[in-house]
This record gives sequence, C-alpha cells and structure tokens, in this order.
Amino acid sequence: MALEAIKSIKEAENQAVDIISQATVDSKEILKKSETFAEDKYKKVLDDAREEAKKIIEDAKEEGRIKAEPINETGKLEIESILNLEKERFDRAVNMVVERIVKK
Repeated sequence: MALEAIKSIKEAENQAVDIISQATVDSKEILKKSETFAEDKYKKVLDDAREEAKKIIEDAKEEGRIKAEPINETGKLEIESILNLEKERFDRAVNMVVERIVKK
C-alpha cells in the first residue's frame, strides 16, 4: 500500500513535469505568435501611415497647382503686357529716328 502510494505520487510528479514542459512549450509558441502578430500589425500601421502621408502630399501638391494656376496666368498676361509696351515704345522710337532722318 505504501509502495502504491509512492508509485502514485511519482506518477503525479511525472505528469506535473510533463504538464509544466508542455505549458512551457505552449507559452513559447504563444509568445512567438504574439510577436509575429504584433510585428505584422506594426508593419501594416506603418504602411497605412505612409500611404496616408503620400495621399496628403499629393493632395497638397494638387491644391498648390490649382491655387498657382491663376497666379501663373496673371503673371503671363502681365509679361505679355510689358513686352507689348516695350514693343510699342521701340516702334515709336524707330519712327522718330526715321522721321528725323527723312527730315534732314
């Protein structure tokens, strides 16, 4: 009877050691899966943030182009106007010189 009790205790200890070993293996596996999951989530969040930043930059560039378009158009018109004035002045100056030459 004492021998059976010792044998039963020994079996219980062996089962406990097996359970602890399996729990250790399981906990390492769970930890590894958790790390992999966290890394995947981290990468996804980073990718999403990069895409969002890219979209914000593209939207800002487009908005800048839209706002700059009328300014550029106004600038072109002003340049054209200045060039036309210079041409008119040049033409008048040429006419004056020609008139002076003809009068002599």
